[in-house]
Amino acid sequence: MKCAVVTPVGPDHEFDYTACRQSIEAAWATGPGPFQALEILPMWDVEGRHGRSARRNDGIDQAVAKGCDWIFFLDADDLMVSWAFERFAKHADAYDAVWGLICENVYGTDSIEFREGQLPATDRLADILATNPVFTLQMGHFVRAQAAAAVKFDVAMDCGEDFKYYLGLWRRFRCAKVEDVFFINRRGHHSSGPRSADGVAWGHAVHDLLRRAREELP
Repeated sequence: MKCAVVTPVGPDHEFDYTACRQSIEAAWATGPGPFQALEILPMWDVEGRHGRSARRNDGIDQAVAKGCDWIFFLDADDLMVSWAFERFAKHADAYDAVWGLICENVYGTDSIEFREGQLPATDRLADILATNPVFTLQMGHFVRAQAAAAVKFDVAMDCGEDFKYYLGLWRRFRCAKVEDVFFINRRGHHSSGPRSADGVAWGHAVHDLLRRAREELP
């Protein structure tokens, strides 16, 4: 199998991407897991002309065109952990998309810790809908390329498009959050640009998405 790592690189993140790419290469050198080949796909947008959703969608298209079976989405200011591909191997046959535990670092420090109070392992959409979204899912995840292509990101949304995409996957495909760590979320250095958003706006958008998703449940 072949995996692509797709990373939108927006304004103020071009220098962060150096460490990000090094972490991907280090993970591959540690062990490729179930994969025989890797495509590293930085999706450049340092002037903010396209937006992260459009660039992620372009990355999906490129991954499919290159014959990739899986995609790992990684933000430019985050880091892949060295055992990511190896730990993913045991989940590859059971699911179509896999998230790990939320592990975070404050940008510019050496501290790394699990997010306290987060939702543990689950494969139930109801658990995702019933939990505060800051404690459930983040961008760093493995997804089958065809599943990502079937859902894609909403380019009309400036924030909350990540959770709309997550919910689309969880409704239609076999998804799980597992008790492994695949990446480190580095907090405190968000991208800027005309389509950036703060945490408050993200919270409002995502809680509205979750409310509507709960109403649609049987």
